[in-house]
Amino acid sequence: MSDHEEIRRLLALAAAGALDAAEEQRVLDHSRSCDECAKELESWQLVAAGLRRLPTPQPSAALIQRTRALAEARLEEEAEARWQRSVMVFVVTFAWVLTIVSWPLVRLVSGGLLDLLDPHLNQSWISFVCLATLVWLTGGTATVLLALNQRRERRLA
Repeated sequence: MSDHEEIRRLLALAAAGALDAAEEQRVLDHSRSCDECAKELESWQLVAAGLRRLPTPQPSAALIQRTRALAEARLEEEAEARWQRSVMVFVVTFAWVLTIVSWPLVRLVSGGLLDLLDPHLNQSWISFVCLATLVWLTGGTATVLLALNQRRERRLA
């Protein structure tokens, strides 16, 4: 591509003031020696000046207020969702820890730690399964109650 063609591609940007100082100077230097580019630059400058005179549309105050309110509501929803995820992670982690910790305790109370390796399905295993189920149901119930409480508070606000 020749220097002339490259300058022609920069004329519109030069007229809009979108070039850096070195490129703009290069376009101006070329347009002084090239009548064709000087005329095209002048026409681009007229177009750019006309565009600058056009009124800039401004949003109404009501639109700005509604947009701000929607953005704030969305941010609050995202914060609430993050909080609910945190609560859910805590509840699940708590349930797992309680389940893992309760197994040795159940074994200790029902038959001692030496029976931990007993693979037979016995009364202590059934007790442990019942306890684990109770823990998981309690955690799930707590999560549902927290979610309902949050939804109620959001509706009241």
